[in-house]
Amino acid sequence: MAERLAALGLRAPVKAGETPEQRAERERKEREDKLKQAEEEDARREQERQRRLEGESTAPPAPSKAAGKKPAPPPPVSRKNKADVAQHDVQQAEAEAKRAENDIAEQALREQQQAQEAETKRME
Repeated sequence: MAERLAALGLRAPVKAGETPEQRAERERKEREDKLKQAEEEDARREQERQRRLEGESTAPPAPSKAAGKKPAPPPPVSRKNKADVAQHDVQQAEAEAKRAENDIAEQALREQQQAQEAETKRME
């Protein structure tokens, strides 16, 4: 039950033996874990985007004027609509689950067709 609630982004009910300090500490850790996970996901997506851009680019990158200077870090990601982000994550997880189910069904159908073809050849 707790796993399902967590998958939907909902919090599990408060534990009876938990003090307010323990609860605050647990919630703080959960927020930190979510933030860390979001940052890792953002970094992974950025790396994939850069990889795609490098693959699509045919011309060599233009040399920058200030070759000796470090580029400025990118601006921080806006997290204003956390509810939208959580809802988007749930929708994305549902879409991935549907894709996985479709892939499994397609594979089973292919195997069934191959078995039927083999049976037909054997009968001939």
